Amino acid sequence: MLQLHGDQMNTIATQCCVVGGGPAGMMLGYLMARAGVETVVLEKHKDFLRDFRGDTVHPSTMQIMQDLGLLDEFLTLPHQEVSHLEAVFGEEKITIADFSTLKTPCPYIAFMPQWDFLNFLAEKGKSLPGLKVK
Repeated sequence: MLQLHGDQMNTIATQCCVVGGGPAGMMLGYLMARAGVETVVLEKHKDFLRDFRGDTVHPSTMQIMQDLGLLDEFLTLPHQEVSHLEAVFGEEKITIADFSTLKTPCPYIAFMPQWDFLNFLAEKGKSLPGLKVK
């Protein structure tokens, strides 16, 4: 695989190349490396400190974090937990989402900056010899 840095071109050999270090790319890179696949996640930015489309971590994602043994440490990061979403229309309040009845370790949405989630995955990935983020 070729990687361009300004006018310089580098060659990287790997079994799996993930293009983009967003939530899906970082999670895929982590899972592939955890499974023993030599993986490179290519990210055009040097860090994750920028604006993103969303700052929510959903119950299904936290279930995966639990399955990976990462949830307890992940939840030490600053976040807000929201189990119900409501909307008000005139005098009427309507529940539009209720996560509290889900049979999952975290029956809520966790609101946190996406860069904290990405930094967490990147940091946990450093313990995996087969994962590189470039």
